[in-house]
Amino acid sequence: MNRYILPLLTTALSMGAAVPAMAQNMFAPHVIVNGSVVTEWELQQRVRFLTLLRAPGDIAKQAESGLIEDRLRLDAAKQADITTTDEEVEAGMTEFAQRANLSSEQFVTQLESAGVDRTTFRDFVRAGVVWRAVVRQRYAGTVTINAADVDRMIEAQRKSPNIRVLLSELILPAPPGQENQAEDAAEDIVRRVEAGESFASFARQYSASQSSENGGALEWLPLSQLPPGLQPVFLGLEPGGVTQPMQIPNAIVIFQLRDKQEGAPTLRATEVDFAQYPLPVESTAGEAATLRGSVDTCNDLYTSARRNGVAVQRQTQAETALPASIATALSGLDQNESAVVTVGGQPTLLMVCARRPISEEPVDRAAIENQLTNQQLNAISAVYLSQLRDNAIIQTP
Repeated sequence: MNRYILPLLTTALSMGAAVPAMAQNMFAPHVIVNGSVVTEWELQQRVRFLTLLRAPGDIAKQAESGLIEDRLRLDAAKQADITTTDEEVEAGMTEFAQRANLSSEQFVTQLESAGVDRTTFRDFVRAGVVWRAVVRQRYAGTVTINAADVDRMIEAQRKSPNIRVLLSELILPAPPGQENQAEDAAEDIVRRVEAGESFASFARQYSASQSSENGGALEWLPLSQLPPGLQPVFLGLEPGGVTQPMQIPNAIVIFQLRDKQEGAPTLRATEVDFAQYPLPVESTAGEAATLRGSVDTCNDLYTSARRNGVAVQRQTQAETALPASIATALSGLDQNESAVVTVGGQPTLLMVCARRPISEEPVDRAAIENQLTNQQLNAISAVYLSQLRDNAIIQTP
């Protein structure tokens, strides 16, 4: 809130002066959540905030729902006796601003220039920070990530999605001092294209790109060659859909997705961690099947090996460096699956312990475990928040 508004209102009330209707309406309750008021001013601020973030969908509806859920988050924190420090909130604001490659102060300055108060941003972040603490306190002990989960995540990384997109572009010049006019024009174009008008016609008429002669049409592009921040944007579009205007130096760009194709995933070079358990030469198929049925992971082989006086060989090699007979057998196995083959004239149980993409950087298993933990906690927190909303008393004045 502008720091001058509240003191002026307080002074006017203490002097018995009449407060303008606009000011009265600004602080009128919009919705009451478990006795906590969400004002019209907060709603207007959240709408502006989400608009600046270019949130898709019905922004007014999202703003109201988000404020209700923030009240529920704060209420849950209060009941759990959880609070946040100013330092934690500042760190959250900094982290959020960094998504736009800005410092916290730079981000706040841009918000304020668009009429969004600093406290709106702070309250938004504070609700998120305290909610994470609530969820971790309540549910962290219920989430268990084991080594096999991490191995499966690592193995999944060896498959790179093979997706390509067919785009059209429209680039509007936005020289210094004319950014607002260019943004307004871009937003108008997006609205009209979404209403059915031709993107290509607008591109021919207004785009400063060389592709304007072709209606902004570009050639097929592998999704992996696009900036990481744009990839989910195009994945979320259906053919014919357009992006919200994006700011680039001295210009604003809009993309339309004309088509999208997905082929078989591209496999990255991988290494395989596997175990070899030699079987007696005279062993039967039934004995081998019994052994396979008694072990779930490579570590289980060691227990059986100690009992039977057998030496387990475990090694990690690039798949391209494996002997042909072993490579063929392992190629059809997933993690913790096994097969019996003949190695050096002796029947041998082969089991895949893990597969990993070959990378110059070491695999950060702790980071992957944290990522998986957060994924599970996010899913749990969504259910918990839904329950809080179902049980809340939400009143509209």
